[in-house]
Amino acid sequence: MCQRSSYQIFDRSPISAVTIKVKPSSNCSSDPKIMRHFPDYNCSQSTYDVNDFIVPPTENSAVTITTRVVEFGHILQNCDIAKTRTNQTNFLRPYTKLLHECYGKARCILPPSYRSIWENNTIVRKPQLCWFKLPKVHVKRNYQALDYVLFIKHYVEFPQLNLVRNNLMQGASENYTQTCEYDPDDHPLCPKFRILKILQLIEVDPKEYESMLYYGSLIEIKISWKCDLDKPRRFCEPKYQFERLDHKPYDANPYQPGSTFLTAKHFFGPNDRRLHRIHTHIYNLHIVVSVTGEVGKFDLFQATTSIGSFLGIFGAGTIVCDLIAAFFTNFKTIKYDG
Repeated sequence: MCQRSSYQIFDRSPISAVTIKVKPSSNCSSDPKIMRHFPDYNCSQSTYDVNDFIVPPTENSAVTITTRVVEFGHILQNCDIAKTRTNQTNFLRPYTKLLHECYGKARCILPPSYRSIWENNTIVRKPQLCWFKLPKVHVKRNYQALDYVLFIKHYVEFPQLNLVRNNLMQGASENYTQTCEYDPDDHPLCPKFRILKILQLIEVDPKEYESMLYYGSLIEIKISWKCDLDKPRRFCEPKYQFERLDHKPYDANPYQPGSTFLTAKHFFGPNDRRLHRIHTHIYNLHIVVSVTGEVGKFDLFQATTSIGSFLGIFGAGTIVCDLIAAFFTNFKTIKYDG
């Protein structure tokens, strides 16, 4: 009877909005136990522009931070091997089929610049082209992502109980909000999260950090609200939880491990009519923010219903006791007045 569910009504369907900004930290990570797993990390080197490593730049309740980039070029050329095969089994309707192979795989490619010309033609009349990979490969590692700081601004509404809250600290000084970083013990309400701190919270093995930056990783930040509106609203505060969602260990993953995607850019080289392509393989930390919540408030109807149910239990208990007593006495000594 004294539990919250006995006398309160609840709203468990929050409406939320989340915005995320990524900024470089003003200071570098210096924990030797962690940084020894990143031998190529150098805090004193010139920093990259953070905006160049947030791809795509805008997402709904999520952010993608690039940790490794592999770029290699292609040139569109005619296939090396082209064979013409005539159907000999059907003499009434013979046909000619053109096969072309690139690196041993039969393919037919129409790049964007050719689609408007050859889109409606048959496969025989289409140009037989293939992308030939150039030997030069560019690899870029972004260890500075460890010192990126996420600033998460979050608003939540519980429409049934007319409650609107946000995760920005109320009454905190301007200096504190600019310098604080989230820590579950020291700063549990600070809305700024260092990437290295997030990795420490979701993975206890520091050796996994290098793999997460190399292959990419999928991370979830859960913001949960559990509020009792019968108490002052200053006690209604968010709680943060962190979880790693990608499959581990990476060697046991039958599919492509981590988090990654591909992009392509096409262009014509100077004094060259051949089409070029830059194929970019981007490995990233894909961070998703989810919101859950439960808000309770005293309700007279719910309270009276619970009291009535509680009193009804005593009435049912009396009947059960009478039946048990009658069973043990074989109904001989029981006398009802009537």
